[in-house]
Amino acid sequence: MRSIIILTLLGFACSLNAGSAQADLVARYAMGKETIVLSYRDDQHIRVDRGQLGYSIINGDQAIAVLQQGGARVVMNVDEMGGILNNAQNEQQLTIPDSKAVSLTPTGQFSDVAGIKGRVYTASDGRAKYLTVLTDRADVVKASDGLRHFFRRFASSMKNERGNKLLALENAFNEQKDSGVLQVEGGFKLISISQQARPDNFYTPPPIGIQFPNQ
Repeated sequence: MRSIIILTLLGFACSLNAGSAQADLVARYAMGKETIVLSYRDDQHIRVDRGQLGYSIINGDQAIAVLQQGGARVVMNVDEMGGILNNAQNEQQLTIPDSKAVSLTPTGQFSDVAGIKGRVYTASDGRAKYLTVLTDRADVVKASDGLRHFFRRFASSMKNERGNKLLALENAFNEQKDSGVLQVEGGFKLISISQQARPDNFYTPPPIGIQFPNQ
């Protein structure tokens, strides 16, 4: 699951105008050497920022990726990216484990991550075992649900067996009582979580296409 989390976030990567603001859940995660920021209002309003690399937005039925490439801003509809994602994954020969191979076993130990106490589990995906720290704290569970919804929406755009297996993998972990993810050994860790005011149009994607500086 560790590689699936990293792959999903790396594969998808937004402009901020004035508007009315609401208090949304904002969670910052370390992912390898990168920091990502999840802004979550509800399942219809999700944004994941990756700094200078770009960001991704779910706004209602829209799922949009905004990438910074060579000084240009590339805005893509994720549903139209399905074929590109399929081809890229076929080239990489990615293997996603079936949900039947996935398991979580409590170790009886606890760990503090970002000042939050969590239970330590041994996770197995049928190929490798590693430690993960989970919690039932409400705000962390909500943030993790937001990330899972984000994964689910972008996996749906793959429109192939890999996308379906990724959904099955997510569903297997979603049934855990401790479903708030604090840390996954080897590259995923919660840094901070808080309520912050985000304007409504923070979740509004720019027009599809390529935009160059000074345009």
